[in-house]
Amino acid sequence: MKKLIGLFFEKALMTVGVLWSAFCVLGIFASAARVEHRDNVPFGCACLGIGIAMILSSKHKRKLRNRAEVYAMCLADKPESVLSDIARTMNIPLEQAVRELEELIDKDYLNNIYIDRAEGRVKILSRDKGGLRLINGYRFVTCRSCGASNRVTGSAEGKRCSYCKAPLTEGSEITK
Repeated sequence: MKKLIGLFFEKALMTVGVLWSAFCVLGIFASAARVEHRDNVPFGCACLGIGIAMILSSKHKRKLRNRAEVYAMCLADKPESVLSDIARTMNIPLEQAVRELEELIDKDYLNNIYIDRAEGRVKILSRDKGGLRLINGYRFVTCRSCGASNRVTGSAEGKRCSYCKAPLTEGSEITK
């Protein structure tokens, strides 16, 4: 339920921000057109700033969700991964990868993982049926036929590998 609420909130924030901004722009033009209402223009501009802040916040949440999916794909096939390998795969500096992973963990976009700075590794703490869980509802299941990592929602039963089209099962848990 938390996953759906988060995704709904992201979309609602964008929609409200766009509508709020549009009404503020209309209000600013209407106030500027009438001499007796020109004092309302600064208030309209302040309200427009609120709408723009909502839009930017929604975009930031979408960016975090997308980044979480990319990191989850890097982590999906192993119970632990080397931080420098993840940074190299993402083509970013090591410290940036660590900062991004910590932010995603802190904001509940990724869960069940731990960053061990001393060993320079990221470890999956627990596995639900099929591996690393993402807050937005996706998880990754490894195909038993070709070994590809498949992103699924809900049960893997009845779904097919996106690469070799073999059936996926709940027993297709991610293995090292």
